[in-house]
Amino acid sequence: MDNVLLKDWLSKAVSGQVSSDFVEQAEMFQQQFVEKDLIIDLLRRDIALLKEEIAIQGMTDANSRQYTALEEAVQHLLHEFQKMKCAFIDFVERGPN
Repeated sequence: MDNVLLKDWLSKAVSGQVSSDFVEQAEMFQQQFVEKDLIIDLLRRDIALLKEEIAIQGMTDANSRQYTALEEAVQHLLHEFQKMKCAFIDFVERGPN
């Protein structure tokens, strides 16, 4: 949800008169938002598949390892997203130069 709000904020930030540098940086953030959306979708799919497998087979050693790997991936993504969010907020607050 944060990602959607940030993309909306970005759209509003570039809707006025802005420099080409500002637009270039905004495009970089837009690309990062798209990449994060893709990663989130892939993690959701992997988690859903793992849940189905656990429902059928129960918790196996392989499932447990996959669960741990997915949990670590989600934590890493959250950390990256928070860093990107802070950088984006700083960028927008500085405004177009």
